[in-house]
Amino acid sequence: MSGGIRFTESAKWQLQAALHALDRVDSSLAQSLWESVRRVSCDATLLEEEGRPLPDFPAVPYREIRVENHRLFFRQQGNEIWIAGIWRTHS
Repeated sequence: MSGGIRFTESAKWQLQAALHALDRVDSSLAQSLWESVRRVSCDATLLEEEGRPLPDFPAVPYREIRVENHRLFFRQQGNEIWIAGIWRTHS
């Protein structure tokens, strides 16, 4: 894959909101999430290998990967992987 990884505007906003919320509680949690998202979002192979279909919606073209206590949703479009959302889990 040569197109790279891109974030939708909503995914950027969700990541910023998650980092801000964590930073208010414990800045090391925010730093850990940021480093984890950076690691997976810079490695298309990692996303492809560790990504799984959405358990609730296996027929949709999106996949997810767990990052810290968040779910990172993405899909491949052509030569690019788009990060579409980042949601906090409650587990």
